[in-house]
Amino acid sequence: MKIWTSEHIFNHNWETVTVGQWQKYPNPHNQAVVGTDVVDRKVVDGILHSHRIISSDWGLAEWAQRLIGANKVCYASEVSMVDPKNRLMEMHSKNLSFCNFVNMEEKMTYTPDPLDSQRTLLRQETVVTVQGVPLTSYMEGIIVNTVSSNSSKGKAAIEWVVDKLGQECRALSLSSSLDKIKNEILDLKHTVAESLIQPAKKSIEELQQDLAKLELSAIKLDLSLPQPPTLKAEEHTSTSPTL
Repeated sequence: MKIWTSEHIFNHNWETVTVGQWQKYPNPHNQAVVGTDVVDRKVVDGILHSHRIISSDWGLAEWAQRLIGANKVCYASEVSMVDPKNRLMEMHSKNLSFCNFVNMEEKMTYTPDPLDSQRTLLRQETVVTVQGVPLTSYMEGIIVNTVSSNSSKGKAAIEWVVDKLGQECRALSLSSSLDKIKNEILDLKHTVAESLIQPAKKSIEELQQDLAKLELSAIKLDLSLPQPPTLKAEEHTSTSPTL
């Protein structure tokens, strides 16, 4: 039996790392995992419980595969729990393929770093036991080295996923900012238009009022006053008394 342990600090908060863990596959860094299938998933008292089947290629040498009868694709059972309230994520996995010869049990725990709550501490432990085949200790050593290599690739994969999520968030933020700028420009256009239209409407109304006053004055000037009747000279002579 061989035991392999490791600790790693991610420079990201717990929420970001756990989201990255769920979205880790597929990735360009660790291509050993070729598939994940959810068997069961439920929430109990605010804690997410999941059971998945992980399909992977262990990458063993051909002679080792012939020795233990391993197929190219191997399967493992993974049981996990996520407690967002206490910021704790635990994952337990165990191989299902050729378990008569090799037994692998892995435990991974994600918690906030005790020294910095904005960082995440990963503790990983794998127990490997080989039995019923020649070169037991040698086989265990090969498997442990494979586990160590895959662990490094898994950490790089999480960093890759976190960076990818960050790029997507920045793209969404940029898109949202562009939409906001567009809306502000439209609002500005409407504001400017209103600021121009209102004085123009007021000026037009004032001009119309002035024009109405001028037309009223013109009407008053055109009205002719009645003239007193005039008498002719003959009328004055004929009506005057004679002496």
